[in-house]
Amino acid sequence: MHSVRAALARRFLRRLKRATHRAPAKLIVPRAERVLVVAPHMDDEVIPCGGTLMLLIAGGAEGHVAFATDGSSGVREPSVAASLSAIRREEAGQARDFLGLSETIEFGFPDGRLHAHEPALADSIAEQILRINPNLLFTPFPGDGHADHMACAWATARAAVRCKWSGTILAYEVWTALWPNVAVDITPVAERKAEAIRLYASQVADRDYAAAALGLNSFRGQAHAVPYAEAFHRDDAAGFERLTALLDEF
Repeated sequence: MHSVRAALARRFLRRLKRATHRAPAKLIVPRAERVLVVAPHMDDEVIPCGGTLMLLIAGGAEGHVAFATDGSSGVREPSVAASLSAIRREEAGQARDFLGLSETIEFGFPDGRLHAHEPALADSIAEQILRINPNLLFTPFPGDGHADHMACAWATARAAVRCKWSGTILAYEVWTALWPNVAVDITPVAERKAEAIRLYASQVADRDYAAAALGLNSFRGQAHAVPYAEAFHRDDAAGFERLTALLDEF
């Protein structure tokens, strides 16, 4: 399934290029009173957008994170899956406190199987949008090469439109680089972002996600003459729904 979705992501991005290359990325300073991050997995709130999230919270924003999956990483043996979920839940709590988030929410859908639960996921996201009424919403870019990330993008778009939500979406990159139209200078908090990522000890045990994330942020910063930047595709609900609809055309 992951290889199929990766191929779809490449086709999606080729289709999207003509629209996005006309809008060069510009450096912005985001502002919000309430922020909702839709994170497919426990660590997707820090790896792609943790720096921007910290800057927003430092500026007075309420930070809310909704984790879509249960953290079991597709483990079939129930006792092992439960143990892994508990570990990742504890790590997510540490990250919550480190970032200064107001809350984290767990939807509990099976890790690696979000594509089979997209309508229910959209319902869950819509409920949180109506409850929190965020000004700013983070979610994966629809061309991100992971099935769970694509499902989150699709579900977020449908939820936002259904709620007639009028805020700003910042779609982030994790597994596949996107064509950004905005970027945020995270240089002042880059090292704290790395610390936050490393709180997910079970995730970084066999690979250094912190170094990888800051490497991407360093690359993104070069275009704006800053040491570190996070890049996003900024859109409104209607525009983002049109983007995610492309996923159903392949």
